[in-house]
Amino acid sequence: MNMKSDDERLRELFEIKEKPNFNKTIQKAKIFSIIRTTIVSLMVFIIASFVVFSLNATILNEISNKEQNNLEAWYNIAMPNAFLGCVQVDDRIMVGELDYTRYRYLGNKPIIDGSYKDGYSYMYLINGIYGDLENYLFDRSGKSEKDLNEAQAYNKAGKKVMKFYDPSVNYENYTNDLKKLDEIEGNKLMEISLSFDKAYDFEEVKNMIPSNITLNWYWVDTFTENSEDSLNKFIFDEYDVHGIKALDGEGKSLENPEKDFINVITRCKNNKDYSSEYQKLFDILSNGKSEINKEDLKIIGVVVSGDRNSLKALKDKNYIKAATIGAVADKY
Repeated sequence: MNMKSDDERLRELFEIKEKPNFNKTIQKAKIFSIIRTTIVSLMVFIIASFVVFSLNATILNEISNKEQNNLEAWYNIAMPNAFLGCVQVDDRIMVGELDYTRYRYLGNKPIIDGSYKDGYSYMYLINGIYGDLENYLFDRSGKSEKDLNEAQAYNKAGKKVMKFYDPSVNYENYTNDLKKLDEIEGNKLMEISLSFDKAYDFEEVKNMIPSNITLNWYWVDTFTENSEDSLNKFIFDEYDVHGIKALDGEGKSLENPEKDFINVITRCKNNKDYSSEYQKLFDILSNGKSEINKEDLKIIGVVVSGDRNSLKALKDKNYIKAATIGAVADKY
C-alpha cells in the first residue's frame, strides 16, 4: 500500500481548497470590472448626452431668437397690414420650428390671418425641412403669363391677396374693387389696397385719406428705373412690396411710423444674420447718402380699411389708379 507523505497530503489539501477560492476571486474581479466599465460608460454617455443636448438647445435657442428677430424686422418693412402674433418655439435635435399666428386690422378689429411655420437648423443639408414658408393657399394657373399675372391669389386663411400696381408702368388692365362695394353687406369690414397714379410725399398722403377711414399701411416706392419687373408689367401682390405700418400691434395709430421703417432698414443692413435685401433697400432709398430721410420716402399706394359706407368716399378719387379688396370680416 502506497503511503503518502505529509508533504503530498498537504499539497493535495491546498490544491483542493485553494484552487476554487482563487477562481472565485478572479470571477468576482471580472464581474466587478464589467460593472465598473458599464457604470463608467453609462456616466460618460450621460455626461456626453447632457453636453450634446445642452449645446443643441443653446445653439437652437440662439438661432430661434435670430429667426424671430428677423421675422419681426421683416413685418416692420413689408407684409401690408399683417402683424406677427404669438410665437411658439419647438426645438428638436439639430432642427427647430417657429409656429406663429398672423393677424390684421380691419378698422379697429383684429382678425386672424392664419397660422404659419418657419423652420431652422444648424445643419445646412436639413435646414428648412420643417419649414412652411409659402404664403399661398394654392398655386395659380393660367393659359398665358398675362393670365397668371392677373389671376386672384389667396393666402392660407382663404383671404384674397391684395394687388399693387406700380404707377410708373402702364398696365393693360387695372382692378377697381371700389366699384364692388355695393355688392358687400353693410355689416362687413374690409381692407383695400390703393395704388396711386404717381408718387406722393409722406405728409401729402395723410391728407388724401378721409378721416373716417383707417389708414393701415403706406406703400413705399423701392423700385429702380430699370426694374425688370416693371418692364414686364408685373402686378405685385402683398408679399412683393415694402412699406410702413401706420398702426402698432394693438391697432393704435403711430405718430411717426416712418421712423420705425427707416430704423429697421438702417439697423439690419449691417447685420450678417439678415438678408442683403436691407442693404438693397437702403441703397435705393438713401439715394447715395449715408442715411435715409423722411423726404426720401415716396408713397405710391396704401392699404386702408373700414366698412362699405366709409370706403365709398374713395370712389372717383383721381389719385387712385387701382384698388383690390383683401380680407373681409363681420363688424361684430
